[in-house]
Amino acid sequence: MLRPAQSVCEGHIREIKFDGYSDMIGLGVNLIRICLHIVQSDELDNRQIYIGSVLELALELIPSTELELLDEIYKLKILDSEQKEENSKDTSEKQST
Repeated sequence: MLRPAQSVCEGHIREIKFDGYSDMIGLGVNLIRICLHIVQSDELDNRQIYIGSVLELALELIPSTELELLDEIYKLKILDSEQKEENSKDTSEKQST
């Protein structure tokens, strides 16, 4: 069921529920695949489907903020691994002297 957005300019909102990020991103990937198939296929009349709106929906399904957080976590993990490696080298050098 549609519900009004906070402002009239924003239109209406329809909620979609997912089992998790994998499910949500999987739907986005499948929407993009469908659009590619339509664009590359001669079987369908591309004018019957507004591909732009499907791609906009697919873009909305990409969790940008969460991906930025994952990048930060990955960088911290690499930094932590490098520090552990340096500490391991320092310990080895001290034991050999």
